[in-house]
Order: sequence, then structure tokens, then C-alpha cells
Amino acid sequence: MKLSRLAVLALFAAAPAFAGATSFVVDFEKSWDYGVSVDGFYSGGKASDATTGDNLGVEFFGMMGLSNDGNFTYYSGAPSSDGIAQAIDTDANGAHTNSYMNVAAGVQNGLSLFYASYVDVSGAVKAYSGLNGTGDLLGTFKLDKTANAGFDSWKQVTLKFSGTAKSFDLTGSAGQGIGFDNFASVSAVPEASTSLMMLAGGFALLGLTRRRRG
Repeated sequence: MKLSRLAVLALFAAAPAFAGATSFVVDFEKSWDYGVSVDGFYSGGKASDATTGDNLGVEFFGMMGLSNDGNFTYYSGAPSSDGIAQAIDTDANGAHTNSYMNVAAGVQNGLSLFYASYVDVSGAVKAYSGLNGTGDLLGTFKLDKTANAGFDSWKQVTLKFSGTAKSFDLTGSAGQGIGFDNFASVSAVPEASTSLMMLAGGFALLGLTRRRRG
């Protein structure tokens, strides 16, 4: 069954206005050369290869973008197929580095993400009230392995906490065999029940349109 344009628009018009400090989805959809760090690509700045993306107000430190290329397939089945990200534990000079995702406007109550891992990692992600892992610790999260090897089995999780987080410390995942994709504020991810209501609203409008035409 093909939906009319009016019915499709209704699916989005029925979406609630989510409350939250900021709303974003970082999908890493870019062709990343190996070793390029994400840096300010999503904050109005540049990645280490001097490219820039949409300004979502999200800045990264110690995070490398990763894309499959003609020489090697690093992952499969990622929700956004052109690129994923990994936390790194050393910088380009070989010095130890920490990995952070900073959101200056803040994220309220939860962060959604997809990940693939072949190990269990305790403390893989920590939420803090300040930038760069400062301020109050709002939550510490373990990520369980999704497969025995490789980045080919992806799982979506929502890391819930109380308060407003301005940074997420990903240092615990560095060098541990974890790939990340689609970081999103909870305000940007409708719950399943909400999605069903949106869909129902669209079909109801479609039925009304058909009756009027009849």
C-alpha cells in the first residue's frame, strides 16, 4: 500500500515535542580515511583531515572515524553504513589520550547509541555534568559483548542518568574492541509506543482522505 503525501506528512506532524537540553543524532556518515580523528567535525569545526560536517554542537576528543575501503572490511551491518567510530588510547604521536564526547548545551536524562563489541567492558561510558569528564559523575555504564569476534553484530542501548550531562567519557572503551554508531540524545529517539501512535495517526488520516475521495 502506498501512502499519500498527506499521510506521510502526518507521521511526522504527530510526533511530540520532546523536552531536552539539545537534540542530535551523530551518525558518522562520511568516508573516513584510516586514522582520521573526528574532533570538531560535528561542532562547527573540522576533523583531523580538515573536513567539516553539520554543526550539531557535539565535539569529540580521542575518537577515530572508521570506514570500510577497498583494502579491508572493518565492520558490517552498522545502522549507518558509511562510517562508525572508535575510541583511541594514543594520539598521533603515540602519547596516551582520553576519549570524550562533549555536548556543551547538555543532554538530559539519557544517551542512545549503537555499538558492536567482542568483549564485555565495564565502565565503557561515563556521563559527567561538566565538559571533558569534569563535574559530577552522573552514571557509569557497562557494555556487554554482542559477538565473539568482529564488528558485525550491533545493539542499540539507552544509557539513562539523572540530570544534564555535558560530556561522556569513552576512555574505558579505548582499545577494547568496541565500535560505536549513531550517538543520539534521547529527545531525538521516539519510543516504540510513540512511533506506533505516529503510524496509527498517519493511517487514520489516510483512511479519512480515501473516504472523502469516495
